[in-house]
Amino acid sequence: MSDGVIFGDDVLRTDRLALHPVSMSDHSALLAHWTGPLVRRYLFDDKTLSALEVTEIIAASQRDFATEGYGLWALRAAARGDAIDGVPPASTLVGVAGLRGHGADVEIVYSLEPDRWGQGLAEEASRAVLDYAFDVLQLRRVTAEIDAANGSSAELAERLGMRPHGDPGHYQAERVSWHGSRHSIDA
Repeated sequence: MSDGVIFGDDVLRTDRLALHPVSMSDHSALLAHWTGPLVRRYLFDDKTLSALEVTEIIAASQRDFATEGYGLWALRAAARGDAIDGVPPASTLVGVAGLRGHGADVEIVYSLEPDRWGQGLAEEASRAVLDYAFDVLQLRRVTAEIDAANGSSAELAERLGMRPHGDPGHYQAERVSWHGSRHSIDA
């Protein structure tokens, strides 16, 4: 447990979000989210994913949770009776955040529905994921690869305490220097 953070059963909770490991029940919501033109522009190099590719991503995440302790989390409004801008708790998919890769090459990834941009939700979810990576999993380093045209994500990486590393658009955070501000997260 990190300062003000409680983790349990691979579920993370922040003040406004509930992060649950993606499952096949999320398939249609993920397909719609990841094929949206604004989301796929930076996340999938403007490639439209097929339903089969979404199935494969979900299956890979489930395998990673079973073997590595991490994967992708579906983001929804926290089920505390609160709504995010009028959206009822635990209903609509707000986005995705998580970790992928293995060994020394674990990368944080995230995406939000465009109508949720600018609300601080990507930062809130990413902090929860990084806290989990460093405090629970004890990972040494987490990286991020950001499209050069995506200035908002580069700014977010820096607000998270990630620093440029190597090639342009590559960032990393080290456990020994992790100074992310803590947001209330519970299981």
